[in-house]
Amino acid sequence: MTDEQLTAMHRLLAEYHRHRAKEAVLHIVQQHHADLAQRLADEASQIPRRTAILARLHEREQQNIEYVADADQIT
Repeated sequence: MTDEQLTAMHRLLAEYHRHRAKEAVLHIVQQHHADLAQRLADEASQIPRRTAILARLHEREQQNIEYVADADQIT
């Protein structure tokens, strides 16, 4: 699943729960769906940022592995 697909899925679920919150009769059910919709929307907005962070961490890890391998060859 691509980041774009994951983001779209979170947005779709957020919209679904917003709609459910509007239809709910009990206040507690409204609040549950509204809170869930907000959390899903927040997650959707964070996916690209987290992907970029993960890519940078992976790149640093690869650099460290290469650095250690180079240091081992020198000694």
